[in-house]
Amino acid sequence: MGRKISDHVQRMLYAESMGRCMNPDCKVELFRDNGDIIEKAHLTPFCDSEDNSFENLVVLCPNCHTDFDKNSAFTKVHVTMWKQNRKEEFDRFFGEKFSAFDELRSRVAPLLKENKVIFENYYIGDKKELWNVFEGKILANNNMLKKLLEQNRNLIQRHSDESYSNLAIIDTFLVHIAEFESTRPTVEKHRQVLFPEEINSLFGIEPVDQSLLPSVESLEILINKLQRQGEFVGIVLGTDNPYIELLEDGNVVKLYLNCI
Repeated sequence: MGRKISDHVQRMLYAESMGRCMNPDCKVELFRDNGDIIEKAHLTPFCDSEDNSFENLVVLCPNCHTDFDKNSAFTKVHVTMWKQNRKEEFDRFFGEKFSAFDELRSRVAPLLKENKVIFENYYIGDKKELWNVFEGKILANNNMLKKLLEQNRNLIQRHSDESYSNLAIIDTFLVHIAEFESTRPTVEKHRQVLFPEEINSLFGIEPVDQSLLPSVESLEILINKLQRQGEFVGIVLGTDNPYIELLEDGNVVKLYLNCI
């Protein structure tokens, strides 16, 4: 096995870290405006194991890496436990189930917004070196988003016709997350599932693109169909995120018009 850590393993490590040093007594932010301070430490030294697997690696800040490798301030057992502790912390915080969509939105929106800023500044801005750095932050954020959305699928409007379903957008986003983590830079341009831009409007971090709104005629057809099915409650226009209210399993849910 070569010394180089595979891109896939690095992506998994970034996602696991949530963007912070894995030492629970440190947790310093690893991504800075001018780059990152990420260092990867082997639980069992590479010279003894030649093991670059996810299980044998941990993401640390430079200080904690030095304390582990050179100062023997932490044992392998300690550092192994950090990986388990971070997973438990992640599950507690991002595995929370909410009772209302607005609660979910308050947790999802900041992560989507940060991803959007990174993508627009570094990827679209053609700053490849910085994109390679901050892509790790997107991976960490995506891991959090995935857990939040999977745990709260019941709060997302769904419909048997995917054209009318917000849940279909969420499912596309989750597939995109999985592909984003597993693909490597060399096949970047060959990703099959692109980021569904409608999700940003769904969670209120950008206005609805008028080109995404349905025509008046198609909207009338949809409302008539929902009325015949006894599902239509009302429609709210004149806001950044116009929506239809409809009944689903006895509950009133929102179908955002930019997503149909």
